[in-house]
Formats: sequence, structure tokens, C-alpha cells
Amino acid sequence: MSAIAIHIDGRPVSVPPGTTILGAARQLGIAIPTLCHVEGFEPSASCFLCAVQIEGRPNLWPSCATPVAPGMAVITNSAEVRAARKTALELLLSDHAGDCVAPCHTGCPAGLDIPGFIARIAAGDNAASARLVTDGLTLPASLGRVCPRLCEQHCRQCDVTEALSIRNLHRFSADYQRQAKSPPPPADPPAPPTGRRVAIVGAGPAGLAAAHHLLGQGHAVALFDAHSQPGGMLRYGIPAFRLPRQVLDAEIQAIRALGAEFHLGRRLGRDLALDNLRRDFDAVFLAIGAQGSRSLGCPGEELATSALEFLETIADGFPPAIDGDVIVVGGGNTAMDASRCAVRLGARSVRVLYRRTRREMPCLMEEVEAAEAEGVQVEFLVAPARLERKEGKLNLICQRMELGPPDASGRARPVPVPGSEFALPATCVIAAIGQHVKTDGLDHSQLALSKWGIAADPKTLATNLPGVFAGGDAVSGPDLAVRAVAAGKLAAVAIHQYLAGQKVVGTPPLASVMMGKLSEAELAVLLRDIEQAPRAPMPHLPLEARRTTFDEVELGFSLETATRESRRCLGCGCGKAVPCRLRQVATEYGVDPQRFVGERRLFTRDTSHPDIIFEPGKCILCGACLQVAAQAGEELGLSFAGRGFQVSVAPPFHRPVAEALRQSGRRAAEVCPTGAIMLKSAGCAGCRLA
Repeated sequence: MSAIAIHIDGRPVSVPPGTTILGAARQLGIAIPTLCHVEGFEPSASCFLCAVQIEGRPNLWPSCATPVAPGMAVITNSAEVRAARKTALELLLSDHAGDCVAPCHTGCPAGLDIPGFIARIAAGDNAASARLVTDGLTLPASLGRVCPRLCEQHCRQCDVTEALSIRNLHRFSADYQRQAKSPPPPADPPAPPTGRRVAIVGAGPAGLAAAHHLLGQGHAVALFDAHSQPGGMLRYGIPAFRLPRQVLDAEIQAIRALGAEFHLGRRLGRDLALDNLRRDFDAVFLAIGAQGSRSLGCPGEELATSALEFLETIADGFPPAIDGDVIVVGGGNTAMDASRCAVRLGARSVRVLYRRTRREMPCLMEEVEAAEAEGVQVEFLVAPARLERKEGKLNLICQRMELGPPDASGRARPVPVPGSEFALPATCVIAAIGQHVKTDGLDHSQLALSKWGIAADPKTLATNLPGVFAGGDAVSGPDLAVRAVAAGKLAAVAIHQYLAGQKVVGTPPLASVMMGKLSEAELAVLLRDIEQAPRAPMPHLPLEARRTTFDEVELGFSLETATRESRRCLGCGCGKAVPCRLRQVATEYGVDPQRFVGERRLFTRDTSHPDIIFEPGKCILCGACLQVAAQAGEELGLSFAGRGFQVSVAPPFHRPVAEALRQSGRRAAEVCPTGAIMLKSAGCAGCRLA
């Protein structure tokens, strides 16, 4: 039979009779998206993602099921077609019963694949877990000790018992890599050299993270820092009993081994000029941190010692002599660190004053409890009024406070109680009020500033100066080290785009569905095969030793403890979220998963099969798995069940999927366009449920 000639997007093509429009387009190399189509299967046209326009015909037509006709003129990518595809995707996602990404993963500022590395620990593959942690996160062993565990606040175990000990498991994997005699190689080898050079000002967590990722992309990196050693606040703001120097040094050495150059003792504005860096390098990343200390804000404040200066002298190996009464003013982690250092340096007494209550303290409560256990006295609703020196000793005049209406931060505003002043004698008063970004080294650079520090686009970290990017505390003001690392990773993406001559867009987010709060029945599904055990406690250095040494207080999980704790993970995330075609196309079309959201199907999970996990709430009813089962001659197979909104794919007679797909489970997972049927593996959610 003679070939049929048609035009697709203005391009001619001749194909045999019976060829579909989708097949003809593929012959031309024109990509038409589809979810339900599987080559060799009967077309179902259920997803309608392959819709196209045909000139002279009304409506849109599914290209996977529409045969070509002589003279046909097809349009595959018009505004009308794209709008229809976007709507089809949003309808498919409207009742999707599954999380594309686990809540803990979305709660991590640095985007660490938390379910992935934990699943590998549970499976006994600690080397793979370590590789995932170290490849995906800069300074993982350091962050595994000081991260404030934002991810754990989102853990679904919180709805049942205590959150999974994610940070401690993260530390376990990072330490496994660091201590291994033969560390596993990175998943992706470094790219070949590009010949481009990037200057990074600031060798703290943001700068180190940017260097790590830029070096992996083949760019040369030079880091400049005002201190004598790299690390920024990780070295100079966090005591060794929380973050041992050998841990930080080993992680910095790994970045040095990638090719990073370090130029230390070089201060911006004194030894470096931004204009010169822009001339000598292809791009510049400003990661100068928040190195300025805020004062007490009362008369005599110049008599107080800055907490940052206090901690820095200790980090440099020149701890001050302390033999009397120490008062620390502030309620953040720096205040707790300074107070615990004072204990170790031999202070007779250490007292922390905070102007609000324990509930409003910005620091981690575990740090407060650790300080109190070591003998620090914490007093609330107290603020400094003035600081005096009399006969060689300090006298801090304080006043009692009470909580008033909320201030701009949303916390209750402390209000002085009239006539409540009292005096506290001290040999040393340490101000731990907070930090700020020092921008005096940028006075003549024409760089735009904000009230926090340097002004930068939050999506790309680009500043107003071409080729200059900024991130971390330099942009946000004093913040968490994990957010600084996340900023460095984003900066590396944007700088790479800039150096490659691409449009600088940063890292566009992938479309994601989140189920939100689960019902008791749905939680029971997640808990069904999970080991029920209390949260594993972190072993600590004995209290009597903690008061006299800067040795690390938290000793880390043993292999047995880490394995047991990892098996408490509910496996919330989707094990097919990365290759899932539904998510990929939804991202490409910029869908809003919430556009048609309403009642959704219940989340259920069948883990009875040795090779696959079946989550029918993610099914888009394409029927591909039914055809797989039929071709394999499965005795039971799968079928459509229910009516209307309740239609689903299920084994007949309420039998488990292990009986329905005895021979064809792996093939069904391969053709499934979503996470409804996915392979069990060391990295997928629920893998340990085999």
C-alpha cells in the first residue's frame, strides 16, 4: 500500500497506512509527551497528554490513537495544545495519593535525600548511604553535628511518637565515609576543566559549598578569607566540644583535594577589592558571612566582651583566663556555646540572662539543657540596663521584664517592670546579642545592599553587578549553617549557568505533590511493617568530664544503633520520584498541583511482592499494567475495579499484588509512568519492607 503524506508542524512526512500521528511525529524527531502509551500495546488515550490539533477538525485529538490521513496537517505545540496538556496534568494530580518527596526531604534547606540515605542504612549498605550523603551535601559530618534538625520537625513519626533521629543518622553516614580506609568514589566524576576561574570571598559554609560544587563542574576556584584558617563560623563560632576541629579540617581538606586554592588572612576592603576580583576572575561569589557583633545596647556596653571574639580566641588556641563569675547576655546558640566554654575554662559560676522566657529562646532547647546540666544557670525575663566598672570589677545593673504584645518577629515583646532594677557582680560579661553583616569593605563597589546585607536575587543569588553573586549570611543576615550550605550549592548552579553563557535561572523546582496530614488509617498503612521502637538516644561524654575538657560531648551512633533507628523510617517519599514521567512532564508544563485539588483517594500500599511496591492511589488508569499481566499469561492479573471517582486498578477478589503479578511484576514497574508500581531497591522508600 502506498505511503500517506502529511505535515506535522509544517514539516512533511510519509508513513505507512495505520501509523498514528504519534508514530509519525517520532519519525520526524518531534517529541509529543505521553504517559499512557507503551509501544506495542493497544492505545488507551487515557492521559490525553498527547493531544494535538488537526487543521480543519474541531477539538483536540489524542495522537497515540489517531491514525494519519492523506493531506492531514497537524500542530503539536500551540498555545491551545499546551494549555490542554497542562489542564490534563493538573487533573491527574488533583487526587494523587502519594508524596513525590518525603516531608523531611522538603524540610531540609539543603535538599538532602533523607529517605534515600536512611533506606540504605536500613538495608545494610552503609557505603552507598555515605556516598549519597557526601555527594549531595557539602560538609556533611560537620552539619551532622550542628544542624538544628529542621527536617525532623516534618517527620511523620511525630504524629505517632518521636521524630526519627535524622541528624544523627546523617552524621553516622558522613563519619562512615570519613573513617573508611577506602572511601567510595563519588557517583559523578568531576567534569573536565573549563578554563574558567571563580573567586569566592569567605571560606565559611556558603563559600566552601560553592567551591565544592563549582570544582565538580570543572571550574577553578580560589577562596579568600580574613581568618588564618578556613571554616568561618563553623570554626570560629562553634566550640570544639560540639564540632571537633579534626572533623571540620578533614572535610575542608577534601575540598582542597578537589583543587580549591585558599588565600587566608585576606580581608575584603583591606587586602582585596571587588573591582580587582571582577577583573581577574570570570565570576565572583561573596560569602562574607555575618562577622559583626551586636553590643548590649545599654550604657557601659564597651566593657562587655563580644561572644564572637570570646569564641574566636578559644578557636585560635588562646583561651582567656577565667576564674570568677561570668554573665552571658543572650538566648541563642552562641550564648549557650559561650556559657559552656566559660564552664570549661574554670569559671566559678556562669549565668545566662535572657529577656524573654524559655519558650521564646531562639536556640535549640537541647543546647539549653546541656548547658544547665553542666552547671550554667539560666535566668529569664532579665535584661541589662547598664554596665559599670568599680574597683576593677564589673557590675551589671539589670531589670526584670514581663511579656507584652508581639513584636515584628512574632514573639512577645519584653517590657521593663518599673522599679525592678538589681545588680549582679561579675568578672566577665559576654554579649551574645547577635551578629550583623559588615559591608564596609564594599563601600566603593557600587554593589546594591539591603537591610540585612548584600542584595541578591533569591532564585539565582545574582547581585546588581554582572558576574557577581552573593549568598549565605552575607545576604540573609545571621542564619543557620545548613542554609548557608544550601546557598552555596545554589550559587554554584547559577554561576555555572553564567559561565556557560546560559540564562541564569538557578535551580527550578520540580513539580511535587504533598498529601499533607494523613488520616489514622493512612498512618497505619505506613506503620504496618515498621519496627516500633523508641527514638534512639545519643550517647554522651560523662558529665564529670564535660566540665573540664573540650572533647566532643556527643559520641555518635554505633552501627547497631544506626541500623535500628533507620528502621523506624516510614518511607514516606516516592521511590520513583526521580524517573517518574508524570512529575517530569508536570514540571515541564509548569503545572499547579493544587489547581483542582479536592477529595483525594486514600493512601494505601501493598508490599507483598518480592520485587515491587504497589500504591494504587498514584495510578492514572492507563491500563499498561493490565496489558503486561495479560501478555504474561498471569492467572489472576489486574483489573479496573469500582465506579466513577472510586475506579482503581487492583487484583481481583482483593488478593495481594504478589499473587496478581507472579511473573510480570518487574515489567509492570518498568511501564508504569508513575509511582503506582515501582521496583524495590536499596534507595527506594519502603525497600526494607520486602
